[in-house]
Amino acid sequence: MKGLLATLVVFVAACGGHDPGDIDELLGATCRSDRDCEVRCYLDPQFPGGICSVPCTSDNDCPFEALCMSTSGGMCLYACPDFDCNRLGPGWTCRSRGRE
Repeated sequence: MKGLLATLVVFVAACGGHDPGDIDELLGATCRSDRDCEVRCYLDPQFPGGICSVPCTSDNDCPFEALCMSTSGGMCLYACPDFDCNRLGPGWTCRSRGRE
């Protein structure tokens, strides 16, 4: 039981306080370099203005309401259509992507 509690505490601490629907330096904020993000800045033409996200190998690596997608070697992205992509700014649209 102590092992489970310790794992849960580490997982909660790693979440960085990201609440459902938040666009912040953990997930969704625009960025120009990794310094702008809690974990990583993904710069690619498919991410207008860059996007802060988390690398992943499964949905368990992602903050609540994000899914692990195969894009850029595995990264967490908001699930569409449940998330309004317009909140991320101009140029963003929901598209089908491969899952990890």
